[in-house]
Amino acid sequence: MNNFHPGSVLLVAKRDHVEALNLAGEISEWLSGRGVVNSVSENVDDLASRLPRSWPTPTLILVLGGDGTMISVIRKLASNHIAILGINFARVGFLTECSKDSWQPMLDGIFEHGAMISSRMLLDVRLIRDSRTMLSTIVVNDIVVGRGRLARLINLELFFEEERIAALRADGLILSTPTGSSAYSYSAGGPLVYPEMDVICTTPICSFLTEIKPFVFPAERTIQVRIDEYTMEAFLTLDGQSGYPLIKGDQVHVTRSQCRMNLVTSSGYSYFQKLRAKGFLQES
Repeated sequence: MNNFHPGSVLLVAKRDHVEALNLAGEISEWLSGRGVVNSVSENVDDLASRLPRSWPTPTLILVLGGDGTMISVIRKLASNHIAILGINFARVGFLTECSKDSWQPMLDGIFEHGAMISSRMLLDVRLIRDSRTMLSTIVVNDIVVGRGRLARLINLELFFEEERIAALRADGLILSTPTGSSAYSYSAGGPLVYPEMDVICTTPICSFLTEIKPFVFPAERTIQVRIDEYTMEAFLTLDGQSGYPLIKGDQVHVTRSQCRMNLVTSSGYSYFQKLRAKGFLQES
């Protein structure tokens, strides 16, 4: 989706961050001066209620924070009718596109010429226990099926649809989107995947006596992870922000979500330039 022309703007500031909230107020005044319908909110739990249905669409969500705030907001507001632009208040800022000092020229360009959009897939994850769905939600970066409080290996089985691929003993298994491939998955030895592809990456964490390498699967198929009966304690972590204890026999089902993440991008800053700037690509 290119030439995105927003009809309204919701500014979301990192919770309890005075500088981000103050800048959101400054930008709000600037938008109002241009006649743009807008509102300011902190990143509250019921954020969806701050998005009035009567607003002109499509809506631009302007997030003031770091990647963690971006992920939190996307999980609450993901929709094919909005686009998201991040103003970075953190150290890395891989998802955030704009610095604190360059918001005005960025917004000038969006309202005068439209925005370039990078459409990214999200993941649907379901936790199945005794044939019942215990959890159903979306994920931006990654799903981790990992060990619990004790430093003890867990036993997992990996399935592609209903076909069993392998069993593994490991500290855990990461299932990531292409966007999340540059996060925890990369640290565990997974591949960097171009973010606009539609695939699911699986990366073992410190596997023991099992030669299971990272896989890249088609996103329209379902990947299953089952907790083996010999596992004493395991944990499901979603985007590093929420977690759920797992028990023997639990199944984690992962597939592509119908919702997508539409990120506003800068036409002069490619994905590979960003990798270089963040230290992922280094030449000798």
